[in-house]
Amino acid sequence: MVKNSGYSIDQSPLFRLSSKKKLAGLLGVSVKYLHSILTLDNYRIWEAPQKYQDILAGFPPPSKTRKIQEPKQLLLRLHKKLSIFLSRIKKPDFVYSATKGRSYVDNAREHMNFGRAIKIDIKDFYPSVRRKLVRDFFINDMQCAPDIAYVLSLLCCVKDSLPTGSPLSPVLSYFACSRLFCKIAHMAAVKNLKFTLYVDDMVFSGANATRSFCYQVVKELAYNGFIGHKITRFSSRQVKVITGVAVWPHKIGIPHKRQKRIRFFERAFKLNNNPDEIKILGGTLIGQYREAERLQPGSSMRARPIQERLNLINLQCVSVSPVTKKRRRRRLSSKLSKGIIDTLQTQKNKKKNDISSE
Repeated sequence: MVKNSGYSIDQSPLFRLSSKKKLAGLLGVSVKYLHSILTLDNYRIWEAPQKYQDILAGFPPPSKTRKIQEPKQLLLRLHKKLSIFLSRIKKPDFVYSATKGRSYVDNAREHMNFGRAIKIDIKDFYPSVRRKLVRDFFINDMQCAPDIAYVLSLLCCVKDSLPTGSPLSPVLSYFACSRLFCKIAHMAAVKNLKFTLYVDDMVFSGANATRSFCYQVVKELAYNGFIGHKITRFSSRQVKVITGVAVWPHKIGIPHKRQKRIRFFERAFKLNNNPDEIKILGGTLIGQYREAERLQPGSSMRARPIQERLNLINLQCVSVSPVTKKRRRRRLSSKLSKGIIDTLQTQKNKKKNDISSE
């Protein structure tokens, strides 16, 4: 198990905050700024379109679009600072998201030798984490003054829930729902199950990962206002796909869906002749190879021919400014002029020699 580092919650700078002046100081702003930002329109909200590289690769459009609520620059700065403070707090061993030194790969690796498994996601997780949960966390767990907790909940939420496009949401969503997740962890421990959590992706593995246990977890989620969905049960003989990683009893690898995605991009990259589109597809492929290296060593070597083609295109597409072109013409003209003068001088000298010899 990868070590889960951090300090206890009572060591956090946010613990027992009792004045807006101290809160403003921690966030690096003035109290006046803190009050004014709460009155602004702080979010860019849009429906996430299909990525352009996916269109180039020939993927069909998604059946469902996702609403993105991204903090604007002023609020984003505060969200990043709050995220740093919360990320430094030690979490239980079952938490793998928003934790330094841990990743989705570590999360999947924990279930390699535990037989059958169940995976449960929470539907619309961030929109389901209400502002009341955030405020209660700052009051009950952080022991902040009620007015400070109220201000923090306003800073952290949009339209009464966590924003989907903020760097703060992954870590704050855990702390706002920590009592629920700890209750579920206890239920898993009683059944001698391995439990890991990655944002809202819950995985339980072991002999007692049964349909009845799955029902208990879904019921507990519903009792707390959440909906469990995308429920997948894996037998002990099946390859488990956990947080985008294929898990076998003694190894991990790249799942079939991800390999198929890479092949789509490889085919599109090979057949495309548009330099701009080739750069987009090539950059995407290189990123996928490097990420796949974490699961399958040697994958990054496949990026070499892609990079060579991109380098060739970059050389062919080097643009020369009008000023540079003008300077080159001047230098060329100067060289030509000098060459002509040298030629004339040579001819003149030869003529003189011929006359003197006569």
